[in-house]
Amino acid sequence: MEPARIPTAVLSLLSRPAGWFDARLRGLRWRLRIAAWLAFALLNAGVIVAAVSLIRFDHQQALQQTESDLQSLTRVLEEHVARSFGEAESAVAEIAALVAARGSADPFTERELHALLRQRAASLPEVDNLYVEREDGSLAAHSRDLTPADDAAPAPRRSLPHRLDERIEIGSPSRSADSGQWITPLSRQVFDANGKYLGTVGAAMSHAYFDGVYRDLQFSGRDTILILHAGRAITLMRHPPVDALIGRSVADSPAIGPDADARALVVTAPLDGDTAERITAYRRLADRPLIVGTSRPVDDALADFREHRRRIVAAASLMVALLGALALLLHRDTVRRDEERQALAELNATLEERVRLRTEELEQTNRELLNFSYSISHDLRAPLRAINGFAHALEEDYGERLDDTGRGYVARLRKASLRMGDLIDELLKLASVSHRPLHIEHVDVSAMARDILDELHSHARERVVHSHVQAELGADADAALIRKALENLIGNAWKFSRDSHPAIIQIGGRPHGDEHLFYVTDNGVGFDMEHAARLFQPFQQLHKRDGFEGSGIGLASVRRIVERHGGQVWAESAPGAGTTLFFTLPRTPAMVRRPRERRQG
Repeated sequence: MEPARIPTAVLSLLSRPAGWFDARLRGLRWRLRIAAWLAFALLNAGVIVAAVSLIRFDHQQALQQTESDLQSLTRVLEEHVARSFGEAESAVAEIAALVAARGSADPFTERELHALLRQRAASLPEVDNLYVEREDGSLAAHSRDLTPADDAAPAPRRSLPHRLDERIEIGSPSRSADSGQWITPLSRQVFDANGKYLGTVGAAMSHAYFDGVYRDLQFSGRDTILILHAGRAITLMRHPPVDALIGRSVADSPAIGPDADARALVVTAPLDGDTAERITAYRRLADRPLIVGTSRPVDDALADFREHRRRIVAAASLMVALLGALALLLHRDTVRRDEERQALAELNATLEERVRLRTEELEQTNRELLNFSYSISHDLRAPLRAINGFAHALEEDYGERLDDTGRGYVARLRKASLRMGDLIDELLKLASVSHRPLHIEHVDVSAMARDILDELHSHARERVVHSHVQAELGADADAALIRKALENLIGNAWKFSRDSHPAIIQIGGRPHGDEHLFYVTDNGVGFDMEHAARLFQPFQQLHKRDGFEGSGIGLASVRRIVERHGGQVWAESAPGAGTTLFFTLPRTPAMVRRPRERRQG
């Protein structure tokens, strides 16, 4: 199976110097900060635009709502004015018909006519009084209470009308001579069947009545109600009343215009006698020269809007402040991270230099120790060879002269010298395990374990050993060192299971987090876990007295091999129940070890 090829683009990136990546990261972080502030500016602009749009919309809605309210109110007032003037006009028309039927007001006695007028005025609260004038302009009767002066004095003469017209005429407002209240005259001239002028019947419309009605309606405190005379271009009535403005010309008012078809009109402008902007809705009565208007100050119309605007501005300000605080925190955080990264980079550079120097010192020390070990082993082997040689010569040349005890001493001397030579060899092997460089490659652990078992079987064919090796066990490791570790582990299992019939040895493994876990288990003599701490120490043998030979270096070598690969080793056992030795290897130790090997090379 071909190994996966690394893309050229990836190889190009990996070949870049470390400073290139740092510069790219700094540029990226700077662009991110600029992007964060741009996002903050855009969000702020969005919040401000949304707030302004909402304020404008609320402003327009408030004005439109006020205009709609005033127009509705004007329609109600139009109906009320039309009904009030219509009732007065009906009463005037009725009395005029009675006067016309008798040919003049003279056939009536003054008290008879007075009673008639009082009867009709009693049902008209909007009328201050009704009156009848003769053709010569003198007052024939009125609906007010009679006084002795009225009986004694003749009725005053009034000027004749300038124009004879049978239609109802609405006059200019004035103050009543009797009550002193403002009134608006409404009159109709009376003619007989031949068209002869017989006099005038009129009604005085009471402003006080209209003020009371409008006051009971409980309008807004600064709302104004107007009744204008379209023909005379004057103010007939005003609520609240302002004496200086009643009867005043309104010829420049937008409501007074030549277009009689424009019945409804809404104007935003100051009213006569006022400087504040007001919204005024006018409505022209269909059958009378009257215009009804309702007016409200713009400040009052926008009172709720201003409260809403204050809340919108407060909410938008809070949102902008929060976004600004967030952007500032992000900016400070990125700056702090850059400072920390810079400090960490400087620390790493310092640490790398210190580690490099320390590594060189340790490697130099290890080389000196290794040379010292070889030198010591060479210096020790010379006297050992002399001891062994002289012991052998003593046994051959003077063996007959020695008794059995002497010959035993000589044999033990030779055996001890050979044992010491073996220990020196094991120490050199242990030193080589600790100092030789690692050559990482993929190792087939299953095949290696089976090869070691086959080799052990070839040297002890008489033994009955049932062995099992799990298939497809593998790891990235130094093949020579892993083989040495497996030889020690499997050799121990072979050795300590010699008294088991049959002996059982199993080699297996499984994933263990970020590591590979391997184990070698047997059904041998086992050991007490109280002594487990001594198991991987050099020259420690737990079964020396039980006839199991060994140097005590094997498991110490296993421990150093595993730890050099970044793994761990431990044992689980019980006396008579066999032993299981576990060790772990990282899944990717090559990523850590290979760069160091290249530097060493």
